[in-house]
Amino acid sequence: WFGWYGFNCGSTLGMGSAAQGTMAAQVAMNTTLAAATGGLVVLVLRYALYRKYDISGMCNGILAGLVSITAPCGNVECGSAVLIGLIGALVYQGSSMLLQKLK
Repeated sequence: WFGWYGFNCGSTLGMGSAAQGTMAAQVAMNTTLAAATGGLVVLVLRYALYRKYDISGMCNGILAGLVSITAPCGNVECGSAVLIGLIGALVYQGSSMLLQKLK
């Protein structure tokens, strides 16, 4: 998760002005919100499905949220970042269940 801050916030190409600093802060907040949402959504979904907490699934949900927010992180508001993390988590969970079924 830490590396995503360097990548996403570093994509603002500096913090020499107030506008660039504000953009980097927005990017960091969006990155955090999407990752946290992705992890929590997968944790809750897997608990609802299997009646046990799946921490590795939660970590994969965090990764799904991070991957989902990488492209638009500087162009969306915080509510949209939460929605993007949610969608990324649902896509991950659906794909994971499909792969398990196809085994």
